Amino acid sequence: MGGQFGSSLHRQRGMSYWSLILIIAGAGFILTCVSKMGPGYIDAYYVDQGLKKLAEQDNLRDMTRGQIKQELNKYFLINNVRGQPTESVQIIRGADSILISVDYEVRQPLIHNVDVVMRFNKQLNTAKAELCCEPLVDLEQFRQRD
Repeated sequence: MGGQFGSSLHRQRGMSYWSLILIIAGAGFILTCVSKMGPGYIDAYYVDQGLKKLAEQDNLRDMTRGQIKQELNKYFLINNVRGQPTESVQIIRGADSILISVDYEVRQPLIHNVDVVMRFNKQLNTAKAELCCEPLVDLEQFRQRD
């Protein structure tokens, strides 16, 4: 009976050196991805929240394009949103609604010559403010006119 017990312990040696290296490399890769991509998703969250806060304003229909952009820029400044989201604000007035779109992409270098492209499209349509901030309108038709 002692022989079986001894051979059972011999097979339960634990993790090998290469298994440990593989786990550490995998964890390092995941941490690298999170640290590189995280800020882009945090900015997208604040863009989303900024549009929702703008939708709550009662006088939104009376505001000019400049005032709307100024309100969004104030919110972005407070929450440290910079770069592409602030430059990509597009405002389109309709007969009975206003469409505010923040459509942008962020290219982030990941490892050496590998980049990650993150695309964000947030829209606020005052006619359907409860559906903020999912894209409801394809803006390609409007971009060609600008």
